[in-house]
Amino acid sequence: MARHLLSWAERGLQKGLEEPHLQTTVFIDAIGRSSRILTAVSPFLVSIARLRFWLHGRSFQADGTPELVRNWNTSEEFLQGAEQAYRHVILATTKPAWESDVDLSRVRPWLEEQQALKSRDFPGSDGLKLTKLLVQFQSLAGPRSLEALQEIRDITRLNKEELKDKLEQDLLSETKLKLDILAIAEAQHPPLSTKERRADRLLLESSFDLREGITSDFTVAEVETLLRDTAENFEE
Repeated sequence: MARHLLSWAERGLQKGLEEPHLQTTVFIDAIGRSSRILTAVSPFLVSIARLRFWLHGRSFQADGTPELVRNWNTSEEFLQGAEQAYRHVILATTKPAWESDVDLSRVRPWLEEQQALKSRDFPGSDGLKLTKLLVQFQSLAGPRSLEALQEIRDITRLNKEELKDKLEQDLLSETKLKLDILAIAEAQHPPLSTKERRADRLLLESSFDLREGITSDFTVAEVETLLRDTAENFEE
């Protein structure tokens, strides 16, 4: 299933999609490993943060030996969350008043456009059923400290001063974590026999800081339809 959906999207978009997915997967899991290594040197980083907070007239609370990037997901958990978000998004195109656990207020124009297309292409349909779905990473972006975390491999090789320069600013501030995904799906619109195949790009955002990691639920910031086709049957 995954291969023919991916091949269809690659032909339509005229580019390979596996490399960015694999690169982002490695990136996400490297940050998780590095955050555990950083716990051993966190007293040094926290002392820098305390000084910078004091210079700004603020208080920095950290008891004992604090962990860094406490809240993080594995690549598999990120994918599961992205898939769930997409399911909410695509179902919201069928019911204007549908209440979602995911905040969709920022993509209201896209939803309205998709609702109009559904009325045009599937008149008389009373719903939507996803029959196939493949979610792929496109990229993960955030503060520059994320790239520094990715590069950490061995605590014995850490250069604390170099690490300080890369991480200390992000100990002070909250930034945005941006996960760009591609969802490739096939759907039925009962009771009609016509099927729909589509590739949509989603941008998911959450708040992030170096101490806590992910500090808020992800919201759907953007949705863009890259490919869309309808047919009685699609070639496998």
